Amino acid sequence: MDADPGAARATIALLGPRGAGKSTVGALLARALELPFVDLDLETLRAGRHAGLRAPSVGALLAQAGQALFREVEAGALRRILEPCPRLVLATGGGVVERADNRAWLARTARSYYLRVPPDVLARRLAADATLRPALLGGDSLEEIETLLARREPLYRALATAVIECGDDPPARVAERLRLAEAGAAR
Repeated sequence: MDADPGAARATIALLGPRGAGKSTVGALLARALELPFVDLDLETLRAGRHAGLRAPSVGALLAQAGQALFREVEAGALRRILEPCPRLVLATGGGVVERADNRAWLARTARSYYLRVPPDVLARRLAADATLRPALLGGDSLEEIETLLARREPLYRALATAVIECGDDPPARVAERLRLAEAGAAR
């Protein structure tokens, strides 16, 4: 029997709040591991279009559909990605862990890594991001980040094979730490 039951899971999933760098780091990691890269936000946007929702970005889709419908569309996209247990790198959406069924799918099919970034760094990154991402709680950015992390961080940690402390490190450095973590998981 393997020492790590997650070693047999094909998908490498990156967890963390918006602004943690999941998409950027995931693309770099996929390139380094010579694996396909999938961004759940983009797949959710495509799934929304199939459901008759027309939005130019995932943030606009969230604003248009509302939390409940958005999370339902996101869950469907996640299942379609994970069902065949593909060998790929997946950047998840920040709130994907809020649904128990999503957590179950990820636990069954992926080795997940939580990209932990301090709230002040997340706030600075989000302030510099021109992408439409509506406030989820209607509060100030740092306050919202801290509130969401209080709720989601235990879920990220419970699902994660490992927590990657990112600080404000460049994406290439974070991707290299993940590559090394994956090399250890493959043993």
